[in-house]
Amino acid sequence: MTAVTAPERGLRRGAGDVLADAARTGLATWVIVAVLVAGLTVADPGGFWAAANIANVLTATVVLGLVALGQHLVVLTGGIDLSVGSTATLSALLTAMLIDGYPIRTIPTILAMLVLGAAVGTLHGLIVSRTAIPAFVVTLSTFYLIQGAALLISTTPTGQVTRALAAVGMRRLGPFPLALAVLAVAVAVVAVLLHRTRFGRHVHAVGGAKEAARSAGVPVRRTLVLAFMISGTLAAAAGIMLAARATIGSPNAGEGLELSAITVVVVGGASLLGGRASLVGTLGGVALLALVESSFTLLQLPATASDLIRGVVILAAAALFVPRTSDD
Repeated sequence: MTAVTAPERGLRRGAGDVLADAARTGLATWVIVAVLVAGLTVADPGGFWAAANIANVLTATVVLGLVALGQHLVVLTGGIDLSVGSTATLSALLTAMLIDGYPIRTIPTILAMLVLGAAVGTLHGLIVSRTAIPAFVVTLSTFYLIQGAALLISTTPTGQVTRALAAVGMRRLGPFPLALAVLAVAVAVVAVLLHRTRFGRHVHAVGGAKEAARSAGVPVRRTLVLAFMISGTLAAAAGIMLAARATIGSPNAGEGLELSAITVVVVGGASLLGGRASLVGTLGGVALLALVESSFTLLQLPATASDLIRGVVILAAAALFVPRTSDD
């Protein structure tokens, strides 16, 4: 049997450490993104790098990115928010209905929708922090309640946003959509909150060990309420962007966003048990899912294969890079 020298063992540990660090920091998800970009470039270089396609990919990241940022915060606390899709739907529907083409109504309506989203999130935080009901159950129930409310308001597309708001949703500078600025601001705010404030330290502490955090004097209830409130606000902002992009409100505008948001956070390396999530990884997950969606149109893949392909790509990313534990 050949003995393994110390340098060889060091190299092996070093390679493992690099992979573990990449998974922990979220950089590993971007490796999958790079591989997918390379594959799409080879498959259709002219189509993939066309300004219109790049704009479509970047536009797709805006709404998904907003709800994923909120989900990121909630998952860090050890919770989950299944209501982000229905909150975005209600926000999109009411935005178009209340504005209805009148410019003077735009700012008040946007503010009202953000307040509505914050109120929904605050309600979630209060229930989760003051009862033994899991966040999964709380937000699943409000998912149905909010979606039902949207359908009671209208079962068909309705309302109309102003030209100025539509411009934010649809116009671009070269391949860069104006709406990307909204996501950039949201990313900056969440990054500062998580890494430069006491609230961010509390979020990580609560997710890591809630009872230990409470014993250490961390305001657990307030932290949970704030995390859910921010998630609700960002979901409402996503709804506003959906209305801006479609120019009308739809009772199905945010359909599926809740699962997509959870997907990108987990693919980005987060633990659904809380305490571990990488903002870089979450953004990588957003980019990955946007690229996967774009590839269906670019490669003219059949719609029936979309879920299968999406599942394979996501599973591959998770299997390779999401940190795992061992019973050994």
